[in-house]
Amino acid sequence: MSAYSPATGAGHREAGFSLIVVLLLLVVITVLGVGSAQLSIVNELGARSDRDHEVAFQAAEAALTDAELDVLGPNTDAKARLCLFNDKDITPFAPGCGREGASNHGLCAAAETGAVPAWMRADLSPESETSVAYGTFTGRKYATGSATTAASPRYVIEAMRNRGGWEVNRLRSASAGAVTHIFRVTAIGFGVRKETRVVLQTTLYKPAASAGCP
Repeated sequence: MSAYSPATGAGHREAGFSLIVVLLLLVVITVLGVGSAQLSIVNELGARSDRDHEVAFQAAEAALTDAELDVLGPNTDAKARLCLFNDKDITPFAPGCGREGASNHGLCAAAETGAVPAWMRADLSPESETSVAYGTFTGRKYATGSATTAASPRYVIEAMRNRGGWEVNRLRSASAGAVTHIFRVTAIGFGVRKETRVVLQTTLYKPAASAGCP
């Protein structure tokens, strides 16, 4: 029978305590490592999301510019339709925004007072047959693909009654013969992913017909 040694018992206790400390340190290091990895993933996802949003924003801005050329010119493309945009005659603007292949494609008649605005009911999806894809009437090209935007930016143009002139505090005449119109453009841009979308609007004023138009 061996005798109990106080020194040996103390050594066992010290070894056990050291093992616990090492295990705790390993747990702490593991938790910190996992947290750091998760934070890096979140930051990367956030950076990608911001970049995707910026791509979509730039695409929507490009669509607004394309629509401006469509309405105001200069536009020398074979499909140019500058003469359709007349501040007094809005006959080409249809309740359903026209159809693909037609000259009034993407031209939306204004909704009745109190009704949902035409741009909110318009189909701006990449597969839409009523909204206008970038370059349709200007001949311009917009790069699409996995490295740029998932789909071509699009727009619709809505004819709206001009309620006031450019002069401060001056309203337009209410008589039918004096009624004029402005054109509200609603454009959508897509990011690298189709799910990322940015919608922008602008209003265009065309006080005179384009050159060569009646």
